Amino acid sequence: MRRFLLIAFPLLLLLIALFNLGAEVFGAATGMGPLVGWKPGQAGVPGAYVLGTWALEAVALTALFLLIDGRGGWHLTNALAAVWIAWVFRGPLLVLTAAGAGGPAATDWWPLAWRWFGLYTAAGIILAIAARLTGLRRFRPRPKPPEGSAEPTP
Repeated sequence: MRRFLLIAFPLLLLLIALFNLGAEVFGAATGMGPLVGWKPGQAGVPGAYVLGTWALEAVALTALFLLIDGRGGWHLTNALAAVWIAWVFRGPLLVLTAAGAGGPAATDWWPLAWRWFGLYTAAGIILAIAARLTGLRRFRPRPKPPEGSAEPTP
């Protein structure tokens, strides 16, 4: 698991950083307010906070994947399930919250929410590939010893 974490976390962090860089370069995050398009050194938002939010997002996606992957199934389906569950809170619920709070109209936020869907789908694929490459094994409980036999001590 250590190898998986050492590979998956930096890759997710890099993916999120590149996504935000692309959104800034292509102007995809304009007009969305202070929650979107944070840049290191921007007034009011120190670079350490930006990096911290990206790291928190990467850790959360990795942890959710590990929780779901422990139940069995394929790495890819588990990874996509994990990131799409997370996207529900980052995408549609954030759009409805921002629109309900009197912010920009919900129609302004939906394109960004769908971009986040693409980001999270790519994150799921990266998690599945990292799990496959590192040989991440699922938790399997030890079988119970037969009755009357002495249980070995670890």
